[in-house]
Amino acid sequence: MAALQISKELAGSIQNEARMRGVSIEHYLRVAIRRERVLSSRKIIEQEQEWWLTLPLNERAKYEGEYIAVHKQRLIDHDKDEAALYKRIREKYGKAPILVMPAEGPREIRIYSPRLVR
Repeated sequence: MAALQISKELAGSIQNEARMRGVSIEHYLRVAIRRERVLSSRKIIEQEQEWWLTLPLNERAKYEGEYIAVHKQRLIDHDKDEAALYKRIREKYGKAPILVMPAEGPREIRIYSPRLVR
């Protein structure tokens, strides 16, 4: 086990939070770190999507009908087969947050609900 030096105040806060949740300090910290990674990745993906959607339409139109992959505000790959694209991206970039989406932008889903009218 490794030792980590933190202030008594922070250590107390961590202990209290873990105790309130009924979990060990190690479990509490693992969950907190995982949650922070997810939030950070989500923010990166949102920024990549924003970048892609601000490109001129004629640039994005080149990839119509395909899925695109964006990393660090660069188009890094594209393919008509989303699964094949995803596999290549994971092989090359591991778990790094990479935007993979339809080139046209996020798809809109419409759900129509029938309503009885009397």
